[in-house]
Amino acid sequence: MATLPDTAVEKPVNPALAKGAQIPLQTFTLPTFPPEATGLKALTLTSDIKLDEYSSLLKNFVTIPQLPPSIESLTLELFSLGYPPGFLNALSQQLPNIKSLVLYSQLFAGITAESQKDAVRFFENAEQLRALHLLDVFSRPHFFEAIGKLLAGREKGLMFLEVNYTFRHEDEEFLARIPASELPSLIAPGMISCVLNISPPDVTNDPDDPSNLTENGEERPGGKQGVNVLNKTLAPSLVEALTADVTAPKNLKVLNTTLYTLGVEQLRTIVSKHKGLLLLNATIYLEPTEECKKSLLDALAVCQELEQVEIVGNPSLDFFMAMSNPRRQAPTLQMVLPSADDMKSLSASCKKLNKFSATVLRSTTLGTAQWSRVGGNWEGGITSPGQPPEASG
Repeated sequence: MATLPDTAVEKPVNPALAKGAQIPLQTFTLPTFPPEATGLKALTLTSDIKLDEYSSLLKNFVTIPQLPPSIESLTLELFSLGYPPGFLNALSQQLPNIKSLVLYSQLFAGITAESQKDAVRFFENAEQLRALHLLDVFSRPHFFEAIGKLLAGREKGLMFLEVNYTFRHEDEEFLARIPASELPSLIAPGMISCVLNISPPDVTNDPDDPSNLTENGEERPGGKQGVNVLNKTLAPSLVEALTADVTAPKNLKVLNTTLYTLGVEQLRTIVSKHKGLLLLNATIYLEPTEECKKSLLDALAVCQELEQVEIVGNPSLDFFMAMSNPRRQAPTLQMVLPSADDMKSLSASCKKLNKFSATVLRSTTLGTAQWSRVGGNWEGGITSPGQPPEASG
């Protein structure tokens, strides 16, 4: 990937041969592209703006120069306070053929009503958008709802949606800042892949990293372990978007809803609508009972094309108390996580299934289940902390 302007010591890439360019910006002024860059396919703009200068730079911007119309993929990174009003509208007008948009770590819609309107205009102009990746993107209220309405009105809408948030243990208000009620409005009939994911933070050994500390400033046991997810009361709008005839994807193959907590029956409703799923990741509200596990496996058996499954358990209070009691830990794990016999039974319905994993909130502290099918046999098992797998097939 070429970088414009080129300040590297290495020999620069010939602009006529480059397919992608990455431009670090210290202001909102873009450089002029050389005529040879007419075949450019991908453009990445990365903020290198000093925080103490950011607010003043938001007041205005210089007109955006002509950009190669061949660009089909745009990535915008680290614009923490958004963009000057008018910048995104002008940028999208220069890039009429954008099919893929990646937004990473930012307030895309800015901090004012004017900047939010400008961000909506960007999507109005991006009429050919097919793939949208929102990675740690936050916004003012109603922004995602507004662009969802725009995208829903198009004959050819999104095919690939990825929303990912990296959980921050040190931020008590983190989940409250996620636009949980608005994100389902992005779901559309043409989607092949729909990802609404929450990831654990990268593990570091830095004792000064605030994510490794408790609220009292003490070191967190095990560092950053797992995630928290949205409360189950926020799931109905997601279930509605995935199952209503007007919005439900017609040929969904990949579904990840781990950001939201689903009840087992809600999951059954979703997978009954999307029986052609190949990959499924879901957070499920779990009770420490065999009945809960059986209902979950019965629901999964509806999707006979499944190849890979990840279940993230969000425990009820009773479940969590049982899991936290060392005397009950192993039997509780066996009750809620699939055994070798469970996997054999599930694969009788899902004959293409080759990988299954289950955790409690993507943490290893309370045990995991990891299964892989090798040569027709299931290998792996349920692992308690500090112990080898308890069963394998």
